[in-house]
Parts: sequence; structure tokens; C-alpha cells
Amino acid sequence: MTNHPPLGLVDVFAATLPTLKFTPGVHINYSETALPMRDGVTKLKDVPKEFGGSGEVISE
Repeated sequence: MTNHPPLGLVDVFAATLPTLKFTPGVHINYSETALPMRDGVTKLKDVPKEFGGSGEVISE
């Protein structure tokens, strides 16, 4: 898990919950990707504006 105290959030990694049916809703920091994905999911250059990023969407 990753704790984000200023945001009041805790990330729980999906891989730690083997029975969880997970569908990604967004890819973050996509401008730094080493493995391009053509999956139709929104790709953000960095992180959402609400988290201090640009919120800029990158096309596939």
C-alpha cells in the first residue's frame, strides 16, 4: 500500500487482492511509459489536476 497523508488517501495495489475484478479507468504518467498500450483507456501526461498535475490527456 502507499499512503498519501495530504490527500487523505491510501492506495491498495490491485495485485494484492487476487479475487478483485479490476478494470483500469485511467493511465497516469503516460508520457513516461516504456510500454505503449492501445486499450482505449484515458492516458494522462502526468497526474490529474486535482492531484497537482496538468491533467493533460495524451492520445493513443
